[in-house]
Amino acid sequence: MKKNARRIIALFALAAIVVLIIAFAISAFTAAPGESGNRFMALLFCIIAIPILAWLLLFCIGRFQHKHTIAELFPEQKEENRENDL
Repeated sequence: MKKNARRIIALFALAAIVVLIIAFAISAFTAAPGESGNRFMALLFCIIAIPILAWLLLFCIGRFQHKHTIAELFPEQKEENRENDL
């Protein structure tokens, strides 16, 4: 996967998080007392879910292309297994 695609995914995730944080702050001032809890929980869920989904996207793309990605948990483990197979 090219570095440009990684950057696009990262910038999209960052922009989405910034927009959600701004919405979170605006919601604090404009929400009615009865609906503020649900709105805050929905925004908080999205703020947490976006980086996780970006990581999963990078991980899956790397797996389908059989390449090491920045999203792998243990990239050095695969190199050791390949050396043992030879």
